[in-house]
Amino acid sequence: MGIVAFCPRGHRINVKESLAGKTGVCPACGEKFSIPATAAGVPATAAGELPPAARALPTARLLDIAADVVAGLPRVLPFEVPSPEPAFTPPPEPAAPPPPTLHPALAERPELEWCIAFPGGEPTEPLSAESMQAWLESGQAAGTEVVWRSDWPEWRPARDVFPTPAIRGQKHP
Repeated sequence: MGIVAFCPRGHRINVKESLAGKTGVCPACGEKFSIPATAAGVPATAAGELPPAARALPTARLLDIAADVVAGLPRVLPFEVPSPEPAFTPPPEPAAPPPPTLHPALAERPELEWCIAFPGGEPTEPLSAESMQAWLESGQAAGTEVVWRSDWPEWRPARDVFPTPAIRGQKHP
């Protein structure tokens, strides 16, 4: 193991132990200096002291964060530490739309099929209660149509089945 020495200008130099106590020349600046006799590389003047030129150099301090925390010292960092990202949470599922509000005649038995027959025309394919409600809300019902529900034996006039302002041409009460 070698000896660590410092020249008068503060350059650090590693030298062989066999040169302990002799004079050396700094390879960086050419200054002559005494190589310390101890392996610790500290001049014999005062244990633990650095040469005058080395004392002028800035010193580094190791951060022992765990020791600071244990000692209760506040820890100040030269930068902001970002807070941890919150865990990903998927957006909530959209609420199911409320069931359509059906006309009372449709809501009575919503599982049954309906048909519409226009004057002088053929009846429609079977429709669901929701499709009949859409037809009523569209404003296309004139009141001259006849309707049939799968539990009825015969066709009925639309204005009798839906006696509300849902059918165009009916007077509002």
